[in-house]
Amino acid sequence: MEKHERVLAALELREPDRVPTFDLMNENAVINEVLGLKPNVAIRLLKNESTAKAADWLFKRMDSRSFVDKEMERFTYNGAAAAVKMGYDAAWVSHTPHWYFSDSKTMIDVFGRLQDVSIDAKGNIANPIYRKGLIAGPADWEAWDKKPIFSLPEKVNRVFSGVQKEYGDQLFIFGFASYGVFENSWQAMGFERFVMAVRKDKEFVRRLIGFNTDFFCILLEAMADAGLPGVIYTDDLAFRSGPMFSPKLIDEFFGDSYRRITEKAHSLGLKIVFHSCGDTTSLLSMFADCGFDAIHPMEPTAGMILSEVKETIGNRICLIGNLDVTSLMVSGTREEVFAAVRKMIAEAGAGGGYILGPGHGHPGISAKRLRWMVEAAHQYGHYPLDLS
Repeated sequence: MEKHERVLAALELREPDRVPTFDLMNENAVINEVLGLKPNVAIRLLKNESTAKAADWLFKRMDSRSFVDKEMERFTYNGAAAAVKMGYDAAWVSHTPHWYFSDSKTMIDVFGRLQDVSIDAKGNIANPIYRKGLIAGPADWEAWDKKPIFSLPEKVNRVFSGVQKEYGDQLFIFGFASYGVFENSWQAMGFERFVMAVRKDKEFVRRLIGFNTDFFCILLEAMADAGLPGVIYTDDLAFRSGPMFSPKLIDEFFGDSYRRITEKAHSLGLKIVFHSCGDTTSLLSMFADCGFDAIHPMEPTAGMILSEVKETIGNRICLIGNLDVTSLMVSGTREEVFAAVRKMIAEAGAGGGYILGPGHGHPGISAKRLRWMVEAAHQYGHYPLDLS
């Protein structure tokens, strides 16, 4: 099978010729290691106290969006190129030009988050760290400048069109262009304010959720028009201890949005994956009921056991991920990586419906260990499976 056929077979709960491989190409450190690139010098200057002061002066006098957009475009192309070089069947490839610098230490995104600039140990810019929301209530939301939000679909379409044209025949690309309705709603306000609004101002909460749902559907149009075969829908609904809201409340406020989003994706010919960190055991049926094609990552450090997820929901939805990234993919031996891959294929590969990959991405993951993951999948993952 070629890569697209292999991935589609798994997503449709059929047996491909081999368990497909997948990775999250969303960390500059890993991408640069694969491609042999160095960090952007301009980003490294933000860590130096004296040059950071110069950046503060500059950011007060210029709009940093054009710089961020160019960096994000480079990041997206490099992510796809690195995934192809690694030999993955599929990859999560991001294009999220949401942010701009307000100073050398702070970024603001278009949905209303205030975030800390994050630079990894090698001098690469990393995913910004959420600090707080800037939308206190309806008045702030009404006054919020939404033009930058509405500029995103064109940017996403343009860049993903180029990436799909250049790499789409070598890789099944799952495009990621925005966080989900839950994250974009509560993080814009902050969790405490959002929870209070759920109790005291349901009309506003539903209006905010409706806006974010409408917008995500527009992004789906942009990604489908770019020719992508799949998308990642990411909404972190859970802590390691379980869901942030009760499953009943999640379905009450967000279930219709999820169903509308999957219906829109499928009408456009897109496969759609739900990503949520944490222990989502009590939400598994909801993901399938709402029409998602796959779930990721079934976080092992949150206590999720792949074999149990397979038994519970594996006949209704494709499973992606579950490889530990806290230690195994950072410092594990080749034998340990191979043993983990073999175990996961044994637990979830029977009958198809499983795509092997890490649970998350972060700057400390080793490209060498990701290569071992691919090698192990090629050794153990051919159907019919024989892991006796």
